Amino acid sequence: MSLDLIPYDLPLRSPMATSHAIVADRRGALVRLDDHGTIGWGDLCPMPGWSVQEFESLHDQVDMAGLRLDEDMIGDVLDTLVGAPEARAALAGAAADVLAQEAGLSLAAHLAPEPLERVAVNATIGAADVSTALTNVYLAIANGIETIKLKVAHRRVEEDIALVESARRAVGDKVELRLDANGGWRPDEALEILHRLAPLDIAVCEEPTAGIDQIAAVGAESPIPVAVDESARTVDDLRRAIATGTVGAVVIKPQALGGPDFAMQAIAAAHSAGVTPIVTSMIDSAVGVAHAVHVAAASGVTAAHGVATSALLAADVAAPLPVEDGAILVPSIPGLGVRPSAAAR
Repeated sequence: MSLDLIPYDLPLRSPMATSHAIVADRRGALVRLDDHGTIGWGDLCPMPGWSVQEFESLHDQVDMAGLRLDEDMIGDVLDTLVGAPEARAALAGAAADVLAQEAGLSLAAHLAPEPLERVAVNATIGAADVSTALTNVYLAIANGIETIKLKVAHRRVEEDIALVESARRAVGDKVELRLDANGGWRPDEALEILHRLAPLDIAVCEEPTAGIDQIAAVGAESPIPVAVDESARTVDDLRRAIATGTVGAVVIKPQALGGPDFAMQAIAAAHSAGVTPIVTSMIDSAVGVAHAVHVAAASGVTAAHGVATSALLAADVAAPLPVEDGAILVPSIPGLGVRPSAAAR
């Protein structure tokens, strides 16, 4: 096996605001894994405000791992990257792409025996000002998307409440609304806000506050189901969150968790406890998003997943999987089904 890293820098169409950072572009690198002519693709794309390690450090770790591929088994090399989940995900994703192609299966079918053929998606609305956020809500609904996730907790509380109220009026009662606070509220503040928003029929609030124990405590009293996202960094973290019995969903980011194999472990844990796993991307390149789509398909969960993020990018490394009528059709050809353009090779 041989490995190449191909850097990229992709601007967003407009900056996305979260309670942690304002993201204006996505800097990363594609991982090209060559196994005797079968090419697998992975994506290394840490998220500002989320990822613990910087891109340069992760890049170097993947590069060093590639040098060991001639002497060590791929599993042994992946074991050296467990402490750098984005790096492991990049290599594990490329390896999974290779294995799926060699088996003649789509990546989703390689991960699970009966994957979904289409993945319902939500639109993520992260504009800083309420007016632009509402415009983006209207555009998403016009494109057939039936689940809207609003980024909150980076504005004043009253502005957030006004946004959610306006969004509910705009979409009526047939569209699902979700919230994502990115851990930006204090526990007492989160409870007060969620009680105020309860009449608006909110499906779930991701990360209403920071930390598994704090989220679980909010979930025990909240009228709106809560979900753990960035507070759970590992599969064991997700298992601990699920074991509290007070979270209704867990957000699973394959690129942040360590790759598709780790993501499937987390999904199995969620299913066993009756908790909904929601698969999301990290505004990755088209390669990273495709990996998340296949994992979402393999999860078997028909609820909307957060994998419609390619539209947020002004440029990409490949033609992204299109969203049609609120869903992404999962590629059925062997492997990932997305190949970078010649310029990215």
